[in-house]
Amino acid sequence: MKSKKLLLLTCFALISVIAMGQSNKATVLLNGVERVPNVHTPATGTAEVWIESDSLYVKGEFSDLLNRYFSSNIHFGKKGETGNPIYKLQPDLSENYRSGTFDPEKNKFPLSDATREAFNNGMLYMIVASYDHRRGEIRGQINPN
Repeated sequence: MKSKKLLLLTCFALISVIAMGQSNKATVLLNGVERVPNVHTPATGTAEVWIESDSLYVKGEFSDLLNRYFSSNIHFGKKGETGNPIYKLQPDLSENYRSGTFDPEKNKFPLSDATREAFNNGMLYMIVASYDHRRGEIRGQINPN
């Protein structure tokens, strides 16, 4: 009986160590070079994307879009690939609509097992689009730290 308890405790400890090795947070750098194909733009941005429980959160900012903001999303896809949008982001925009911030309370999304796996494997990316570049002006891959 003691050996079963010891084995169970050992397995639990091993699972805890493995889970702690996976990061639930990613820092995202957004720029035109990461866009497929790339876009020559002065626009940049940064974001933090993280998982808490069964939700994905986004906090960040972007600035200097070539034209007014059009949309922003999180897509499924690896670096250098385009993929389908999964979540539509809701930024707070500046007066000129060329800059904005992402408030995590407005950018909280339910997380499926498949999306959690994509996050952990670096298979998600962020896009911010302007009216000049409606498919995306700046992009950043979401790679957990």
